[in-house]
Amino acid sequence: MSKEMSRLHRLAAVSGLCLGVTAIPPLGAEYPFDGVYTGTRLLTQGSGPSCPIDQGVSVTIHGEFLTFTDSNFRTIVLNFYPRQDGSYSDIYVDPGGATVNIRGRLIGEVIEADVTHPPCEYHWHLKKE
Repeated sequence: MSKEMSRLHRLAAVSGLCLGVTAIPPLGAEYPFDGVYTGTRLLTQGSGPSCPIDQGVSVTIHGEFLTFTDSNFRTIVLNFYPRQDGSYSDIYVDPGGATVNIRGRLIGEVIEADVTHPPCEYHWHLKKE
């Protein structure tokens, strides 16, 4: 009987070890949103030459950073700390005091975001390449 119990204990221990190993996330899984997203930004508020109506946009997410280039070809890097539901927000202030406020959500491989860059406001719809 004790031999049988010993065998069952070893079997349970090995099974537990296997389950523990499968619970460890694979390398690279800590930043599941990494990649390049492209699409359009549509003007939702504002007008004039500083507010293009419809324009292509590209966003790169790498780790804890979201990078894009604005219409004046300035590269803007924002902190990127999405919540569990994929939502995020941040405010970028350039050295001249201009701000970019972004509030968005990643759903699967799609970014939906509202971006305010006074005097313009845009909606982004981007898909992961």
